[in-house]
Amino acid sequence: MTAFLAWTITISFTILITLSAAFLMGRKEKARQKSIHKLFQRFLKVTHMILGVRIHWSGKSPKEPSVVMGNHRSYLDAVVLPTSFPVVFVAKHEAKAWPIIGWGASLIGTIWVKRDKKESRKATRIAVKERFDSGYGVVIFPEGTTNKSPELLPYKKGVFYSCAENGFQIAPVAIEYRDPDIAWVGSEWFITHTFRHLGARYIDTYVSFGPIFKNKDAEKLIVDVRSWTQKECNRLRELIDSKA
Repeated sequence: MTAFLAWTITISFTILITLSAAFLMGRKEKARQKSIHKLFQRFLKVTHMILGVRIHWSGKSPKEPSVVMGNHRSYLDAVVLPTSFPVVFVAKHEAKAWPIIGWGASLIGTIWVKRDKKESRKATRIAVKERFDSGYGVVIFPEGTTNKSPELLPYKKGVFYSCAENGFQIAPVAIEYRDPDIAWVGSEWFITHTFRHLGARYIDTYVSFGPIFKNKDAEKLIVDVRSWTQKECNRLRELIDSKA
């Protein structure tokens, strides 16, 4: 019942944001994006309250547009990364059809990438540069898919080369959940998984922002960002387990 109520209220709030965004269509793009971002932040707060998401913070979130890179555990990752600047997401094209998550992501201008298409990957790099040049931050999960294992998956390299070539700064973030089974992996159906986990009274989430990385050497960027994230994920996991 809790999960059903959460979905019902979240759907209603999403519809409200969609209608508000439509109302803002006449504004200039930059002003419209900022307004949508403010609505999205309110949406996040309401979503956290409804779902019982309790976020335990470490570090400081970036104060200016950055490429925010995190490890990918769950579909909830995207709603636990608030920033002070408008952001767009880079996500796999398959997620565009997900109920609620996909709809909301499309609303705020998510860049959908078909990872098996070279043309799509190239278009994604161009889109990231365009968004960044326009003052938007970009949130990306470079593993490319959700992963439950403590060991991070290899990072997709394309966006690191874009950051190196264009001088974009990267703000790494590590995400862990008290319940590791909240990671959506394997062949379980999306709806089944969400209803099973969103019924919990609380979803304790640990989010840690790291230092800013900026380098013209893309390969070094990959190593440095992934290394920091791996160490921080391990630290958070140890912290969570020590409180069990």
